[in-house]
Amino acid sequence: MPELIEAEMYRRALDPLRGAEITSVELLDEAYVRPSGVSTSDVHSIVGSTLLSTRRHGKLVLLDLGHGSDRRSIGLHFGMTGRLFVDGAGPIDALVYSSERKDEAWDRVRIHFGQHTLAVNDPRRLGALHLDPADDHLGPDAASITPAALERVVRGKTAALKATLLNQRRIAGLGNLLGDEILWRASIRPDRESGQLSEQEVEVLAHVIVETIGELTARGGSHTGDTFEHRQLGGRCPRDDAEMHRLTVGGRTSWFCSAHQQ
Repeated sequence: MPELIEAEMYRRALDPLRGAEITSVELLDEAYVRPSGVSTSDVHSIVGSTLLSTRRHGKLVLLDLGHGSDRRSIGLHFGMTGRLFVDGAGPIDALVYSSERKDEAWDRVRIHFGQHTLAVNDPRRLGALHLDPADDHLGPDAASITPAALERVVRGKTAALKATLLNQRRIAGLGNLLGDEILWRASIRPDRESGQLSEQEVEVLAHVIVETIGELTARGGSHTGDTFEHRQLGGRCPRDDAEMHRLTVGGRTSWFCSAHQQ
């Protein structure tokens, strides 16, 4: 599923389109637009706008548009199975938990920039195109989280730590795969109470979050973590060969080392 890393790869794929003008929009699935009630004409109103810049906040990719003195933005959220293609090519060949096929019947929206085309392909329709989205409901971006910011996220919280890390209002960008990999590297159980972390553990965890995102981005995705192939019954910890255990945290399946994660 697209997590922060995949969203950043999608954003980078859009960068070559900066300065290009939107010449037409194909809205192939009206239900894909948020908020509900946005009309087809509202979506088509971005035609004639120029892509000024691209941004990302957590898993949300933002396209900043300009048309004369008017400023608009598009937000792309990819849910569990959404992929982005530019001129038929995507930065990600396949997603975990999704089909490896690229079926045009799964295209939800296509935005044309002259001879170039941005397409969002989403088999399960769990993503969305947002017009002029606000992102102030999202927590600090995980890729640049500081110990001080993470301290504010966890202090006083009774929720399990992994549930806190995956709560996009607390910290933006982490999903199930990154959450497990980060906690494994930080030697912390996913079901630890968030507010019980020591100051030292919070500092270590903040650095591990940033370092893990950077390393797995270079490797090519959230699925390239050291623990990925061991997330199964009978799996062994790649650090100490102890048995990997499974439990449910915040409604999500979680894997952790039975020995070194405390």
